[in-house]
Amino acid sequence: MITSVIKFPNQLVARGNELKFILSLRDCFEQYVLPDMEDSPEGTLSIYLTALNHWEARTRNPPVGEITNEVLREFKQSFLKENYSPETVKKYWRHIRRILRRVGPPIQGNPLGESIIERVPYMAPPKKRFRKLPRIVTDEEINAVYAACDVAKWPYTSACPTLLWRLAVVVFYNCGPRTQDFFRLRWEDVDLELKRVSFLAQKTSKLQGIPFQDIVAMHFESVFQEDSEFVFSITKCKRSLYRQWKAIQDAAGIKEHIDFRDLRETCNSNLNAANPGANTGKWVLGHGPRGVNETYYHNPTPEVIQAVENLEQPDSFYSILE
Repeated sequence: MITSVIKFPNQLVARGNELKFILSLRDCFEQYVLPDMEDSPEGTLSIYLTALNHWEARTRNPPVGEITNEVLREFKQSFLKENYSPETVKKYWRHIRRILRRVGPPIQGNPLGESIIERVPYMAPPKKRFRKLPRIVTDEEINAVYAACDVAKWPYTSACPTLLWRLAVVVFYNCGPRTQDFFRLRWEDVDLELKRVSFLAQKTSKLQGIPFQDIVAMHFESVFQEDSEFVFSITKCKRSLYRQWKAIQDAAGIKEHIDFRDLRETCNSNLNAANPGANTGKWVLGHGPRGVNETYYHNPTPEVIQAVENLEQPDSFYSILE
């Protein structure tokens, strides 16, 4: 906290804005931002801390009064040289900017500014790269990827990474969660009796309850561990996650690699086809009409349940019965 950094805070009051030459970005976060984060969504604190870790590793960690546009430009370039996506860089910049605004002047739109720095430095966001449109994954590709999960060795903490990755393929295919929602899924969110998975969507902060077939329940049961909190226990490092996913697809002979959002789009398409005219895929993906409350997403309608029951499964999924 700030008091551990400043030995004589009462002396600094008289010295006015010299405080800006003593406080680091992390000091400002702990003193002015963190106390107001009690009601923040889960995961927000983790992003702040990750952004600060990057800041301290990629800069000389100057006091906030010495953070200039040029310092921020060099910070951005350090990411781009390592081929970080523009979206990732912008995510970290958003959180760092919030800290800087908190200690900036209390102008319109920033009423809580502490006036520690006279102006908030600026960093132009990196330009977006072309992002391919999601595609529909064929059953042949799904079967090949499912079989190729045999090569999985990560996560190392798992007793059987192969079964864990097969579960991931099955859940993405049937339930279409966003990537961050699946990999943060807890066992307490999985009801094998009702055959429903419930989670608070990270993007929309809405509770979703998605029903699934028996074949999905069997895949959950195949990896269940009583002493595990999360279904897919991984570290915060996503590079290992995507490296393993790429290795599986290489082993499957997939030429146009499958993104997790491709599986999400495939789920959407297949559920719509399973009950034509019901827009079931839109509901499962959480893309309902504006203004609906959480109950809308958490209680599947008869049309949704019918579509889930009608959904045809790739042949490979039934190998769990062997």
